[in-house]
Amino acid sequence: MKPSDARQGAGYWYPPSGEGAAARPATGVDVLNALRAYRAVESGLRRSLSQRLNVNETDLAALRYLLAVWQQDQGASPKELALALGISSASTTLVIDRLERAGYIRRRRHPVDRRAVILEPGEKATDEFQAAFDIEKRGVLAAADSLTREETETVTRFLRSMEQAITDAVGEPDRVPGS
Repeated sequence: MKPSDARQGAGYWYPPSGEGAAARPATGVDVLNALRAYRAVESGLRRSLSQRLNVNETDLAALRYLLAVWQQDQGASPKELALALGISSASTTLVIDRLERAGYIRRRRHPVDRRAVILEPGEKATDEFQAAFDIEKRGVLAAADSLTREETETVTRFLRSMEQAITDAVGEPDRVPGS
């Protein structure tokens, strides 16, 4: 490994010094640091929103999914919610019970298959509830819309390659470095 590689790799874990940072071209480490900073801010926003809505983060993820479904004038089944969240049916029942008690959702029988349940907005799923999610969505969409076509293609390609790298890493058994 070249000394420059070691410096660049260390920047991911240790933020680069401010000295001359603006004068030098951005590096891959700068991209990873920016991505890490975005994830930290987004995580903080989720925690804040969870506290404001008085729900945990799994419940918040369920509300985000259901809101997206409802905005398309569709309903969601508990099974669809479980798949979207990647949790068991037992855990999904607990999430639905909590959200129903809080007034965010309600269950109703499917109009055709009376054995099935559809989740729909509850009393608290109002414009104010949707506005809590829209604050983040507006800013993020504005940032994405400000990119040129070439930048959009580059960022999309990068994020998809990051997604694939993580998917590949998770799918591989733990390996000892250097083996």
